[in-house]
Formats: sequence, structure tokens, C-alpha cells
Amino acid sequence: MFPVVFRLPALAHLTAAALAFGGFQWVKSRLDASYAASGHPVDYATGQLAFDARLLEGYYAHMIEAGTLEVYWQTQFIDFGFIAAVMCVAVLFGTLAARFGGRINRLGVWGWHLGLAAAVLGVSGAAFDALENLLSFFMLANPQAIPQPLALAYSTSAAVKFALLTATMLCLLLSILPGAAGRIQSAVSKARQ
Repeated sequence: MFPVVFRLPALAHLTAAALAFGGFQWVKSRLDASYAASGHPVDYATGQLAFDARLLEGYYAHMIEAGTLEVYWQTQFIDFGFIAAVMCVAVLFGTLAARFGGRINRLGVWGWHLGLAAAVLGVSGAAFDALENLLSFFMLANPQAIPQPLALAYSTSAAVKFALLTATMLCLLLSILPGAAGRIQSAVSKARQ
């Protein structure tokens, strides 16, 4: 599924994952700073999960009144960098977890599959984040008159994104456990021989 990543030597794979995480942290700090500078009146999740056009219009009206709506526009573009970083981290960490889990025994196979699931779910979550951003551009084009179906599509995309990224983290965590258990089990078996 991710053949290029699995062709990397293990140390190169680990290094790439660490660099991706560093890039993720860097762009996240820029995104958070820009979001704060925009003066958006609520946190990310609250704003994205509004499901109500009038509520979203109120958030935008707050930024228009503060003169920071342009900063919010810029934040949406920075978010595409964040989305790319999420995709890289998901692929590299998911495949790293799969590689760590390996195919040692039945437990390791679960680690392998859960690691790959984390990679796929993370990329899918990031794709819904991109869709959410694209929909926000339509809302920002006329922030005083957002159609309710557009607000629903925007918040639904955000809800799916959050669900997929939560599942990503759960799969990543769970993928490490069977791999570690499988390695311990193999080590104990070898010690007994």
C-alpha cells in the first residue's frame, strides 16, 4: 500500500518520521498564531462544528468588526500546510508502527494492519480537512449571507475530519501494543530455547 515508504531503511524511515513531526509542529505553531491573530471568537472545534449559518455569520461579523477577517483568510491558507503535514505524519508514523509491529506472529499482524489503518485514516481525515477549508472559502466570499446547506456541509466535513483523526490516533496507539507484545513473546520464546 505504501511501498516507497517500506523500501526505506528503518533508520531513514524513523528519521523521516521525526522530520515530519518537526515540520508538523512548526506549521501548527504558525497556524495557531494566525488563528489567534484573526480574533476568531471561539476555538477551532467550536467554530467548525457550528452546523448553523447564523452562528458562523456571527463569528465572521466579529472578525469584520475587529478588522481581522483578512488574517482569518490567511489562516485558511496556512491550514493547507498543516493538512499536508498531517498527511505526512499519518503516513510515516502509521507505516512506522506497522513496521515495528511487523509480522512476528498473530499479535504482530494486528500491529501491522492497525498501523496501515492509521496511515489511511490520517490521510482521509486530512482530505476532509481540505474539503472543509475549500467550503470555508465559499462562506468567506459572502460572510454576511451564508446558505444553511453550505454551513451544514462545512460542519459535516469538520465532524468527519475529527472522527477520522481520532480513529487515526486510536489505531496508531493500538498498533504499537500488539507489536510490542509480539516482540516480547518472541524474546521470551528465544530465551527458553
